[in-house]
Amino acid sequence: MVKNSLKIITIFMLLAVGTVADEFHGGGDILCSDCHTTHYSQSGTLPERAEPGGPFSDLLLIESADRLCLTCHDGTDPAAPDVLAPVAMYQGSGSEFSGGGFFSAAEGLISITGHDLGVITQVPYSNPVKATILSCISCHDPHGTINYRNLVIDPDSSGTGVTVGLGSDVFEEIHQQIPPSRNASIGAYRAGNIGYRARMTEWCADCHNILGQTDPANPPAHFNRHPSLASFEPSDYHNDPGHWAVGIGEGFGVATGDGIEGIPRLRFQAPGATDYTSATTPAASNQVFCGTCHFAHGGPFKSSILWPFNDQVSADLYSGCQQCHYK
Repeated sequence: MVKNSLKIITIFMLLAVGTVADEFHGGGDILCSDCHTTHYSQSGTLPERAEPGGPFSDLLLIESADRLCLTCHDGTDPAAPDVLAPVAMYQGSGSEFSGGGFFSAAEGLISITGHDLGVITQVPYSNPVKATILSCISCHDPHGTINYRNLVIDPDSSGTGVTVGLGSDVFEEIHQQIPPSRNASIGAYRAGNIGYRARMTEWCADCHNILGQTDPANPPAHFNRHPSLASFEPSDYHNDPGHWAVGIGEGFGVATGDGIEGIPRLRFQAPGATDYTSATTPAASNQVFCGTCHFAHGGPFKSSILWPFNDQVSADLYSGCQQCHYK
């Protein structure tokens, strides 16, 4: 009994110190008991917030890691970023959505507007073709990593690590507050608080590896598929660097889906950025990356696209395209 108790104590000690990231879920900003239970019993009854049917693997309070994550991140905890539709916390924040968007369906349900949780899914644009069951912890380490947003180092488990450093590859104007509050979390996680320099495409392409290749094509096409990590220069890439940099006119607007053509400026990478300001300054040298067109979690539109590209009657049908290409 003493040996088993020591093992449990050791596990909790490791969980408490096993992070080096400056993101939430690290150090003393969250309690082990928020997610774990040692004996799955409290005075002969279930521990607070525990799911019936345990004990569960990894001493979790809830059998599924996804359901456990969503006990906070489903909008019921006002201080935690909401990642499950419907999401209203960013209204009036200056951004329509968070940086990662949201899941339109809970665990075990299939969605056409984002990643699916807890469903066997063929990984799009992967070679060799493979299937996986995606979970919150497929992409985020609940105990922290050195990466921005606690992104796992090796999402494809291929043995090749991908680092995305906060303050070097990604920049924030406002960092999250500890302990968190609703207003502080809105300010920290809204899309407009984040600027990008590098490495996000490489991280996504660890699973979607075909899209990490910008293959040349026969003229008049330049590429076999839409390129990533390509700048708006030269202009013979069928785009308009000047239109992009100025940010006025076709493609650009105040809100998505308001019935008026134009959407807020799409996201981009600024390769030479050294801080938030330089990472969010439009220029012809900006690069297209995965997050330019897609949410990581999902969103309101098909294929996680940031605007209603597949809605033939929407005024914003080609708005995202027009920001860059202006045809």
